[in-house]
Amino acid sequence: MKKLLFIISITICFVSCSDSNPKYAKNLETAKKFFALHGEENFEEQLKLISKDIETEPPFYGAKMMGYEGFTSMVKGYHDAFDDIKYNAQVWLPGTDSLGVLNGSVRTYGNWTGVHSITGKELDLKGYWYFDFDDNGLINAQGDFFDAGGMLDAVYPKNLVVVGINVKSGHMDKVMEILESDGGLPTTRAYDGCISLELTVNDESNTIWIIGNWESYDKYNTYLKWRQTEDTVIGKMVPYLKGGANGLKIFQPNSNYQSY
Repeated sequence: MKKLLFIISITICFVSCSDSNPKYAKNLETAKKFFALHGEENFEEQLKLISKDIETEPPFYGAKMMGYEGFTSMVKGYHDAFDDIKYNAQVWLPGTDSLGVLNGSVRTYGNWTGVHSITGKELDLKGYWYFDFDDNGLINAQGDFFDAGGMLDAVYPKNLVVVGINVKSGHMDKVMEILESDGGLPTTRAYDGCISLELTVNDESNTIWIIGNWESYDKYNTYLKWRQTEDTVIGKMVPYLKGGANGLKIFQPNSNYQSY
């Protein structure tokens, strides 16, 4: 009996001693403040809450972890894209480490509301977010989990650009290698104003089709001017295209977008 009581007392002590973390309350206030400042679009004050060593997990399919520059650019991008943004928390929760021990981190479920500054469409975005903190109480890890593609389709503008690339027979692999290189389409996708980018190949005609959606055609034209005057990717592809430079055709601007 004494042994049983000892085990029970140890179990009770373990549970009671591990059901809180002294840093959680402070970190929770920091997380709430970060979200409140986001609604105010107070970028400079948000930066004061972020560690330079932050690692962040974007919500986009296949996206890799990003550092400080990527995270801060993403935050600023939301400020530019939306007005009247507000977070409505359903719940705030303490987080744990990989062993299930409460470590002072913060988790939250809820939804963002707002109005897209260009389209005027209203945002209603449900999701889950986490924040980890360093010893100084700065956010050093963060993750977004929500339907990013659905958000883009629902409220962002549709300024579609269609690019056709007519490739010489036997050179498709070489052109694809150029497009998929770090300076190719990944750079296009990361360029200011690019919302989405898709590629498909017609094997019968040996043609590559690239469909991009941009915040505005002005931003696309800025990108295109850079590609044509300062970059080398187009020049690298030209020898492998039917008709040389004429093998690349750009169709834009386009209007009257509709989805059925």
